[in-house]
Amino acid sequence: MTVGVFRALLSISTLLTLLLLPVSAPVAADRALLAIVIDDLGNERRAGERAARLPGPVTCSVLPHTPYARELAGLCKEAGKEVLLHLPMQPQDPAANPGPGVLLLGQRRAELRQVVADGLAAVPGADGVNNHMGSLLTRHIGYMHWLMSDLSRRPGLVFIDSMTTSKSRALTSARAHGMPSTRRDLFLDDDPSPEAVRRQWQRLIRQARAEGSALGIGHPRSATLDVLATELEALADEGIILVGVADLIRFRESAEPAWAESLSLSRMASKR
Repeated sequence: MTVGVFRALLSISTLLTLLLLPVSAPVAADRALLAIVIDDLGNERRAGERAARLPGPVTCSVLPHTPYARELAGLCKEAGKEVLLHLPMQPQDPAANPGPGVLLLGQRRAELRQVVADGLAAVPGADGVNNHMGSLLTRHIGYMHWLMSDLSRRPGLVFIDSMTTSKSRALTSARAHGMPSTRRDLFLDDDPSPEAVRRQWQRLIRQARAEGSALGIGHPRSATLDVLATELEALADEGIILVGVADLIRFRESAEPAWAESLSLSRMASKR
């Protein structure tokens, strides 16, 4: 069996699984969906290669204009993974450096549009976008309107709000423009120690079981990749279905909206 045929069969299997899930009631624990995004790819080749080799449909989010952005986006695609543009946005902390290709307060609409276009060109084949930092910019509905208006004109893209601030208007704006979208539920490695990453992993699993789905974001750090390499292999035995972000969004948008109210936005805030 060729790799292409295998991937096609895997996609069909995933779709059938999702179609069989009840959409009018909370998902049973043995049918919980989980999506994992690895952010900040592009600066280090070896860490990015490890992310591309993680088992299952882990989503890879690549920073634009980084040394290995194109290479790693291609590797992740070849591994059957969805790829996101990890679009830098202005953070609240002026000392934080979001890197090249950043969206900033004060940019005119034409400039913003060009920055987004250049970012997507730097990450070929991107299936969607999520924000890198952005705890300041995502609060501004006007800029989010500009951004989502432009992104929504590109068929097939999804948007993930990384929720780097509880005041983010990004998800609200994406939905207003009809973009398939959702938000992350927790970061796996704000504390990068192996013990803390494992604790966050268990929190994510508990949430998936309790609420029917969960989305976690991690980074290409050794402890995070070590934990995921081990734990992702065991998901099937735990009754958790690992899916890409597009499938998670389709499920969440077809289900009752209870998941959207299930977590307090204030406890999801981050300093990013």
